[in-house]
Amino acid sequence: MKAAIDIAEKHQTPFGAVLAMGDEIFVEAANQTRQLHDPTAHAEVMAIRKLGEHLQKTDLSGFTLYTTCEPCPMCTSATIWAKVGTIVYGTDIPTITKFMPQISLRAQDICDQSFTDIEIVHGFMGKECTQLLRKYG
Repeated sequence: MKAAIDIAEKHQTPFGAVLAMGDEIFVEAANQTRQLHDPTAHAEVMAIRKLGEHLQKTDLSGFTLYTTCEPCPMCTSATIWAKVGTIVYGTDIPTITKFMPQISLRAQDICDQSFTDIEIVHGFMGKECTQLLRKYG
């Protein structure tokens, strides 16, 4: 999670993500919606795109997504389609909505309706991730 926080800080956004397998980080990404003029350029989607390109495949089974904020419905769905095994996030959607508009559909609810099992770990380094929202939200 520290790497996700660091990439968010570097890009001055509350949203950072990394994809790792075990202790090895394969890619990192920050939200780039404004820079790319692309509403889909969320940190999680950017990380999935980078890793897919790097590995030349769409099946990211065995990877863990570490993200500073609970993934929105689009990012959660992208994670499902990529078959990422675990999502670890810091700040939850109810907290994010205190700083900016958010679709109030939780990642766990989406995963519960999917065709694959994704483990979700919530609140990991939540205090540090919420600080990013205070600073850049």
